[in-house]
Amino acid sequence: MTLTELAIKRPSLVVVLFAILGIMGLFGYTQLNYNLLPKFSPPFVTVTTVYPGAAPQEIETTVTKVIEDAVSGVDKISSIISRSYEGVSSVQIEFTQSAKTDIALQDVIRMVNQVLSQLPQGTKQPVVTKFNPDELPILRMGATSTMKSRDFYQFLQDYIKPNLLKSPA
Repeated sequence: MTLTELAIKRPSLVVVLFAILGIMGLFGYTQLNYNLLPKFSPPFVTVTTVYPGAAPQEIETTVTKVIEDAVSGVDKISSIISRSYEGVSSVQIEFTQSAKTDIALQDVIRMVNQVLSQLPQGTKQPVVTKFNPDELPILRMGATSTMKSRDFYQFLQDYIKPNLLKSPA
């Protein structure tokens, strides 16, 4: 029996089948979720250390080099990029794609904690962070006005910001 014969001889069966397919399609459509950015965790960890009043050359030799040497022993490192500025050291560690970022973050924290005593006196506690795309801003806006700056700021806080924070219903 062909599909055409079945449709002619038993039209109620065809209607029921299409109704079931339609209901399943509507149910599947309501279960769909979408994100503008897919969930992913790039394998980057950054160690930022503040040493107030120190020159970039001093930061490089006494802070950046020490942290670089400490974290270079962590597994699955692809590259290490370090920058020394006046008063700030930044060490960016890129891991291979197969590395688990959370485990790598813990390893880096452990290695940095081991060399804290080697850092110069007056150095702040190093901050170890991983890059998280969910923390990126969705919208960045600017506003200008001829109003006084204090009045304009209050206007933005009282009227504009609450309207932007409302979720569409």
